[in-house]
Amino acid sequence: MVKDIVILGGGTAGFMMAISLRTRLPEMRVRLVRSPTIGIIGVGEGSTTDLPAFFHGYLGIPPDEFYREVKPSLKLGIKFIWGSGDAYHYGFSGALRQHIQETALPVGFLCDKTLSGADMSSALMEHGKVFLQHAEGRWPDVRHTVGYHIENAELVPWLEKHAARLGVEVIDGDLASVVRKGDSITSIHLADGHELAADFFVDASGFRSELLGKAMGVPFVSYADSLICDRAVVGGWVRTDEPILPYTTAETMDAGWAWQIEHPGRINRGYVYCSKFITDAAAEAEFRAKNPKVGPTRVVPFVPGRYAQQWVGNVYAVGNSSGFVEPLEATSLLVIAHECRFLCGALAESGGEVGPELRSSIDRTLGRLWDEIRDFLAVHYRFNRRLNTPFWKHCHKHVALHGAQRWVDFYGENGPTLVAETDLLAPVQSVFHLEGVWTHLVGMQVPHARAERATAAERAAWANHTASNLAQAKTHGLTVEETLAVLQDPRWTWTPGFYALRR
Repeated sequence: MVKDIVILGGGTAGFMMAISLRTRLPEMRVRLVRSPTIGIIGVGEGSTTDLPAFFHGYLGIPPDEFYREVKPSLKLGIKFIWGSGDAYHYGFSGALRQHIQETALPVGFLCDKTLSGADMSSALMEHGKVFLQHAEGRWPDVRHTVGYHIENAELVPWLEKHAARLGVEVIDGDLASVVRKGDSITSIHLADGHELAADFFVDASGFRSELLGKAMGVPFVSYADSLICDRAVVGGWVRTDEPILPYTTAETMDAGWAWQIEHPGRINRGYVYCSKFITDAAAEAEFRAKNPKVGPTRVVPFVPGRYAQQWVGNVYAVGNSSGFVEPLEATSLLVIAHECRFLCGALAESGGEVGPELRSSIDRTLGRLWDEIRDFLAVHYRFNRRLNTPFWKHCHKHVALHGAQRWVDFYGENGPTLVAETDLLAPVQSVFHLEGVWTHLVGMQVPHARAERATAAERAAWANHTASNLAQAKTHGLTVEETLAVLQDPRWTWTPGFYALRR
């Protein structure tokens, strides 16, 4: 019977798990060990729509307080300077899933040249706007099709404050040793001599994976045959007159790619690269040539992959303790949210007595989640033809697609049809859905055998559709600055149930 949980790690993952447990299982005692010597990774983060839904829906965190104190920026998707043509927008609204009256043809067959204006989200992104203004006045018509850009320096202290309100006990200390019995941990010892015994332990110790990887000896499964980048040079600058863009930018570089994350007061940039194809010094030089305003930088090494098991005995890993992939699709916070939901759900449904079959089922599900992200990112590398440098030549020939091979084979034969989604992906479990895969293959202009299906009339209807979206976004769209000014204003009232608490 699990009644007492110790979380090792006081970063984003640790506090998100602590808040989840106390919110969903308020009778549970939750203690969190925060290291006074290990700092928070100070990198700005992007998210998908899962994060607002998780924070304000699943956890019931009030949006008004969150917007005023954490100061997130708003994100409709990712602009990819990628592929063989112009940049394209990958939005969160499912552009290729929509239908227009003038044709029964899936719209993916109509927008094979560009995704600009494919739906309202892509049209807003094209014009640097985030929401349409409300029909009754000049305030934002807020929708769920938005993620966040958040600075860890703002997020983690607020999470800690919210955790304290919920009764999470925070203990400062560094791990010294672990007492293990069979496939379980009975207690952990801190450097100051304190011993913490508990029924259950959550490993949120980051890349060190102190409990799952080291103490429990779970092997690490490398993703290096699909994701060959292993380092990032990170920097940024204080925002001056640059507009706040409503998207993350992913830009092709000689030996990898660079992100740009938009914060109200700062622009965060990073270059993810492969050390086999470029030195740290050369990567820094390329990065600075592209970003002359960048200030001090630092290099962050990483190893892409996941642990073979994420839940062993009474040990459950969350965040970087369970695995890591580069932030090309902003999946870090998404994975943490899923990990929190699965553990809380298992403990609640079982009354705190989780049996081996339930534990194994959740463990396999989380493994599939990690593998799907790997496969999705592999597609980005395999088909990006923007540059022909040695790094990208290697990617074109050698990046392993694993589970994505079926998607690519089907697309080559049939194009971006969604008729076989239940076979190619399990839509209930997939975080990207088949529409997301097709968006990238269309955006990168990957050829398929059904490219000439659209009639002239259907193409004309599509041109009118995109032109209408773009015109409306330009005329009636609100910028991120205009929108945040409203959402952070104490006079703004959120509609009750906008993010309903989902039990």
